[in-house]
Formats: sequence, C-alpha cells, structure tokens
Amino acid sequence: MSSGTDPSAARIVSVKPLENKDARWLNLVQIEYLTPDGQTRQWEAIHRTTTPKSSPGGVDSVHIIAVRSCSSDPSRKEILLEKQFRPPAGKICIEFPAGLVDPNESIETCALRELREETGYVGEVMGKVGGSMVMFGSPASSAAKTVFIHATIDTGKPENQTPVAELEDGEFIEPFWVPLASLHSQIRRLAEEGFAIDSKVGIYAEGLEMGRTLNVA
Repeated sequence: MSSGTDPSAARIVSVKPLENKDARWLNLVQIEYLTPDGQTRQWEAIHRTTTPKSSPGGVDSVHIIAVRSCSSDPSRKEILLEKQFRPPAGKICIEFPAGLVDPNESIETCALRELREETGYVGEVMGKVGGSMVMFGSPASSAAKTVFIHATIDTGKPENQTPVAELEDGEFIEPFWVPLASLHSQIRRLAEEGFAIDSKVGIYAEGLEMGRTLNVA
C-alpha cells in the first residue's frame, strides 16, 4: 500500500522566491476590488493554473472520505487516512486521499480514480450521501474549490485483499486506517507526535467530537 520508503526521510533543502512565469501549478495574483464603502483596495491571492474548464462548478480538487466496516464487528467503522510529506508545511501531513480533477472528468470518477491510485483500494460512492457542497479551501488566499466525496470500501472483495497503489513519480504516500469512533483522539495524538494535520481532517474530527459531546443525532 505504501511506497516502501520511509516518509520521515524527506526534508526541506532550500526555499527561494518563484516568478509566476516559472510556476507550473500556482500563480500569485493581485485582485483589485471595491469595499462596501466604495473604496478601491488590493488583495494578494494564489491562483491555480490547472483547473480544467470542463470541471463541474470550477472544482479544482476532490477529497475522499472513505470508510470500511470491520469484519469482526460490522457496526465498527474505520476511516482511511494518509501520511504524506508536504514541503510547504515541512512535515509529514495527515490527510484524506485527494487529488486534482482531470479534464472532462466527473467529480465521482476523479474521487474513485484518486482513491485507487493513492491507496490501491477500489471504492464505491455512497448512494445516499454522495458528495458535499462545493467548498472554498482557503478563501482568504485562494479561489480554489473542493468537494468531499463519501465512499465505502469493501475489504472483503478480492481486489481489496492486497491493494497496491499506483503512485506517480515523486509521490510517497502511506495509507492507514483509524477507528472512526476514536478519530478525534487519534488525530490529537498524531499532532502531539509532530505530524502536521490537514485542516480538513482536523475539522472533520472536531465536528464528529462536537456532535458526540452535544449528543447530536
């Protein structure tokens, strides 16, 4: 399931300014806008250059919330997470499986493709839940949009017995399962151990814990 390479061996070598003309994925832009009181102001933002024009709703990326039932106790659910070194954070990050939408690709197709490529698992989109609303990942700095796709993985199927990821060159991803009931405490433990926690994973865990605390059905 993983690359077989220790992700903790990754490290930052150097950081230097990058001109937009030399950037492949992102550009820095200046937005001029009018405030409610009529003043003209400027705002610096990041613009993703690879968003397909065919992408539904201008969605850049998809994040997959994939769960499985334990064979010994079907009522016990586990959620699939990943460990991956992220250079901007300078740390190994705890994330959901995710990826960018390809041209002429549906959101659901992208989700299942990325799930298979990054983890080796073959999943199915949950019929009653499906996808989330379109969300802005960091609206103060970027217009990039994402969608959460809810999926199930039947680990009893032959194709999921010995999953093998199809990682791209330079990708080193370690998938792992966490009991959904203890996700909040597990994420806190990982943060204390020095892992960077992707905000989407952290917010999801905090939401589950808040719902449990408030006894929200």
